[in-house]
Amino acid sequence: MMKTQLDHGGVVRTGIGGAGTLFGCLLIALLLCIVQISGSKMLIAACLAAFLAFHFWSCFQNDAMCVLLFFLPWSPLLRMDRSSISLFTIALLVTCLYYWQRDGFRLSLYQILVTAFLAVTTLIAKAIQSNPIQNHYLFFFMMLLLFPCVAKGLRGAANFSRLTLFFSCGIIMAALSARQIAAYPNISQYIKVDSYLKITRLSGYYRDPNFYSAHITACLAGVQLLMSRERQRSRQIVWLGVMMVLVYCGLLSASKSFVVVLACLFLVWVPVLLTGGHVKRGIAILAGVACAAAVMLLSAAVQDLLRMVMSRFSYAANVSDLTTHRSEIWRMYLHDLSYDPVLMLLGSGFTSVTLRMKASHNTIIQGVFQFGLIGLPVLCMWLVMTLKRASGRSGCRKNAFLLMCVGVVLPWMALDILFFDEFFLLPVYAVIGAGYAASGSEQIDGNVVRAVERAR
Repeated sequence: MMKTQLDHGGVVRTGIGGAGTLFGCLLIALLLCIVQISGSKMLIAACLAAFLAFHFWSCFQNDAMCVLLFFLPWSPLLRMDRSSISLFTIALLVTCLYYWQRDGFRLSLYQILVTAFLAVTTLIAKAIQSNPIQNHYLFFFMMLLLFPCVAKGLRGAANFSRLTLFFSCGIIMAALSARQIAAYPNISQYIKVDSYLKITRLSGYYRDPNFYSAHITACLAGVQLLMSRERQRSRQIVWLGVMMVLVYCGLLSASKSFVVVLACLFLVWVPVLLTGGHVKRGIAILAGVACAAAVMLLSAAVQDLLRMVMSRFSYAANVSDLTTHRSEIWRMYLHDLSYDPVLMLLGSGFTSVTLRMKASHNTIIQGVFQFGLIGLPVLCMWLVMTLKRASGRSGCRKNAFLLMCVGVVLPWMALDILFFDEFFLLPVYAVIGAGYAASGSEQIDGNVVRAVERAR
């Protein structure tokens, strides 16, 4: 008889477990590299079809979120060519449809009202400014309507440690594999290597090192949260190893924002470790981190990466240089918005346009530019209500929620995130983490225990 197990999220799982799903993710990722290197359209199509079939199967296993987080760093590679849509986006939509039908095709009133309101205001903005309706516009509003069904379906059914394991494995495998195969012609179109002076910036399969490093800081926050709650020394050591590898992958980007967010993560993490009656355990964890960091610093490869990062900071003579001229772009957007009341109120109607061919590099400014002062608060309300669906009955612990927000949201202050799938996935990941900290991995609901007994 197949053995029944209980995961930390309170979900009854079969003996197939997460190992099979993780192995499937690793195998598909490996095949994806091979077929993209080969350049064979037939093999690429077969691999992408296998990915979609595997993801559809994972929905029935309650592993859809795990698979999505694993393949998030691989999403630029999940396409036939550079000009085609990523099948990761299709998989995200499939997930929404699956959870919607599982919930009996029910929609909450706020899902309908918010989607309708933002659709009307953005269409008015498009009509005024003659902006077209594009595919990403239709997808975004389908997500507004259906993604809350995913958040509701994940409530109480998501194991945060499993999510973080899949996320970290996806990031690490993508970062290290991209570094090794960047020289192959067919796949090199997906791998960007920025080299200037004595600085080399890598970003996995993403073409922006800051987007790449934003995945890493989000995952690092999750790892830190797990370490602060984990009681078993062996698991603490495993997560410590994962943390060090993630930091190394982040340093490969030579991103100033990564270093800033990493410093903020540790500043917030220390109080999390030293409160809640577990001071001795927190001190032991910090001592382990210090020893691991000292070992890393002895590596010549890490020393080279740190020198590149320090060189980038050394060129910053003023705020503009420190922010890589983002502060000037922010001022430009704020200036133009203040002198265009229609644009400020209604935005550009969620259209892939920019001011003077420059992206805003700030999600808040991008929100005003795309939805206006009328639509942005409504979008924020949608996000809050959707995250409440994912948080569960236990709610969120404030210091844990702050830690996750630093890792997930702080990098968005230098990125335009609204057109990317991360806008939907990563906030839910953050809220599940904060809910995990509030409920405690040791707690098991009595109803679940009775379900296990019945299964036996």
